[in-house]
Amino acid sequence: MAETVKIGKAYRVVLPAEFREQFALQEGESLSAEIEDGRLVLTPLREKQRAIQARYAGRFPGLLDELYAERRAEAQRE
Repeated sequence: MAETVKIGKAYRVVLPAEFREQFALQEGESLSAEIEDGRLVLTPLREKQRAIQARYAGRFPGLLDELYAERRAEAQRE
């Protein structure tokens, strides 16, 4: 699907409602902007975070539990 958008004042681009709805974008949400094969690609930051989490899922068993335990202990000391 392709849509034409214009660059406005302060280089702002308004995404069409259909795009915002399809990706459940909210006002103020962060997007990652990258150049891929000469194209500008916008990706919701939450999608990039999910991809990173999926990539490393299960690689460090118990590490999060250790981190949580350390943070709880620090909080109790304060």
